[in-house]
Amino acid sequence: MDISIIIPFYQSALLIERCLRSVLSQKGEYFLEIIAVDDGSTDKSAEIITNMNIPNLQLIHQENQGPASARNKGIKASRGKYLAFLDADDYWKPGFLKETIRFLEKNTDAIAVSTGQLHKNPGKPDAISPKILREEHTKPKTSIVLDNFYKFWAEHNHVCTGSVLMRTNVVKRTGGQRSELRITEDLEFWAYLATFGKWGFIPKVLFVSDGGKVSKEQGWIKKNKKRWESAPSIENWEERIIKRINRDNLHSYKIARGRIARNLIYSMIQSNRTQLARSSALRYGDNFPKNKMSTLLKLSSRYTATWEITCELLKLKEKFRLIK
Repeated sequence: MDISIIIPFYQSALLIERCLRSVLSQKGEYFLEIIAVDDGSTDKSAEIITNMNIPNLQLIHQENQGPASARNKGIKASRGKYLAFLDADDYWKPGFLKETIRFLEKNTDAIAVSTGQLHKNPGKPDAISPKILREEHTKPKTSIVLDNFYKFWAEHNHVCTGSVLMRTNVVKRTGGQRSELRITEDLEFWAYLATFGKWGFIPKVLFVSDGGKVSKEQGWIKKNKKRWESAPSIENWEERIIKRINRDNLHSYKIARGRIARNLIYSMIQSNRTQLARSSALRYGDNFPKNKMSTLLKLSSRYTATWEITCELLKLKEKFRLIK
């Protein structure tokens, strides 16, 4: 096998066929296997997959344990030289596999490569990511091997699940994703994987994220409540990464970590762990990304009264989103 494609799914009957057809429509002279992992679905997702009669497809079932556990099942079963994750509500544009395989074949020192993305969210305009791809004068002219993954990641937030092709042997060396994490498990894995070698970037939009449609159907607030409650401390989140960061990358890693810390702190607030959130904001706030939310969290964390008011306002913000 040349490529193993791991597709975890849970209650994905609405969009799973589109996802699979985007894989099957990839053109090129290679053999691929699709490993679809059912994470405890009770809808017709598995039936839809079976009825498609796809050659070289493994269908694995497990009780609901989360996407990281499902991806790890797929990693264990994979036989390809290269490996990709693709969520059931997302899809690839034509040329994704051709471009990413060509890059890794040419750049043997790279262990992974990601592409540009198109993100679709209900009620909002489609957004190309990273932002440097939105304008010709900022767009890289050619694919590149990154000198410092963390610096580029901190500046451009250029990686998401489904936009990456990796070398399978390296993925297996990592031990896979941390299945106990139910939030930011993908970001932890990218940061950890980058300690094993270089990353590349292809400045073409070849991946589409369209999970908003399913999230809206399943109930956004219900889905995220569980995620907020399971958000780890920043120290827990980075425990296996920080041991492997070399001194040359430490500063840029801390900047990249600041964005993740800010998101985890927001989750802590929403799950009423406000004191842990405050101590984390005081410790990691200097490396937050520069935007209004970061400024609010950083400044308000200085005083107990302002922090308590800020936390209540942010919780009301989510309740208002539910009412809408």
